Amino acid sequence: MPDRKISATRMTIAYVIGVAMTALLFLAAYFLLDNIIIEQRSSAQRVHVVEQQRALSQRIALLSTDLYVGDTSTSEALQNAVSEMERLQDTLSGKADPAARQLTAAEHELYFGGNAPLDAEVRSFLDDTRRFMAATTMSAGDAAYKALQHHSRDLLLPALDRAAALFAGQADARIAQARLAQQVLLALLLIVLALEALLIFRPLITKIRLYNAHLYELATLDPLTGLANRRQFDEYANREFRLARRTAKPLSMAICDIDQFQQINDKHGRAVGDAVLRRFGELAARILRDTDIISRVGGEEFALALPVMNLHGAMIIAEKLRRGIADDRSDNLPPFTICVGVAVSEHGDKNMDALLQRADSALQMAKSEGQNRISCLNRPMTEKPTPSDAVPQDS
Repeated sequence: MPDRKISATRMTIAYVIGVAMTALLFLAAYFLLDNIIIEQRSSAQRVHVVEQQRALSQRIALLSTDLYVGDTSTSEALQNAVSEMERLQDTLSGKADPAARQLTAAEHELYFGGNAPLDAEVRSFLDDTRRFMAATTMSAGDAAYKALQHHSRDLLLPALDRAAALFAGQADARIAQARLAQQVLLALLLIVLALEALLIFRPLITKIRLYNAHLYELATLDPLTGLANRRQFDEYANREFRLARRTAKPLSMAICDIDQFQQINDKHGRAVGDAVLRRFGELAARILRDTDIISRVGGEEFALALPVMNLHGAMIIAEKLRRGIADDRSDNLPPFTICVGVAVSEHGDKNMDALLQRADSALQMAKSEGQNRISCLNRPMTEKPTPSDAVPQDS
């Protein structure tokens, strides 16, 4: 019992560890997916800002051209475009909210490092546009217009293209890292499940199977002799009785009783008596066929069911069993004998009990004649048996 408790405790601990590891892997997968969603949303927002800036820079260039040729109605639209582009740049660079800026090293280098940082290019372009809009002379307006067009076409658009390529490349790299992490988590999960199946569920199923087999033995076997108990014998014998009636084939029953068993217990002790019972079961199992069944139905009383066996064959089996017991000389066991009563199924039998009653009556008749005897009785219980039904043997 202590070993079973230790084994169950270890299995429980292993099961808890396995479940905890599986839960941790699922949580890791959840947070990985959540992090991917956040990062991809951030990358998408940055790419969207860059694309908006590209569109606004081209819009500013076109509106400034319209204003340059004298269409003053575009002044307000141009001012709004400049303000929107500056707002986007402040948001992206973190000027509007420094706590919200989460640029990577490469992004920071693009926007604020090097000889021509993108942030400076955008703000220089916006400054040129404001100077153009504020110019009061033709020469100042021409210079500012040429500067903003140069910025838009030759400096700003290529820089914004580089920013878009950088954001897209980083997004692809994050996707590749996420896919690798996904594959690693999947591999770990499969390994954990395989280990759980191998180290937890397989032993658990094995223990359950062994425990069920043990319970089946407890429910169907006699604990002393290992033979079938009365419950299993009744199930088997009833099934064979129904089969015999359906197929019109004989079914023989035999009841055996160890002679003077109480004297063996009194003289040699209960342990020797138990050994005699076990020895009888061993010898009987050697003589019987695989299709036969023997059961301990009482203290020293045993019942045998012999399917597809007529009375003659059953008597031969009974004689082999009687002689085998009488001739046995086991070490440390006193010699003992048995009496056997035999009966075979008849057309008028309604159930198995009628057959067993005739076998038991035959046993009583054999015991009334003495010890070490076999007898058969194969007529209705209302008829009185005659001496010819008993088959006396030498004691």
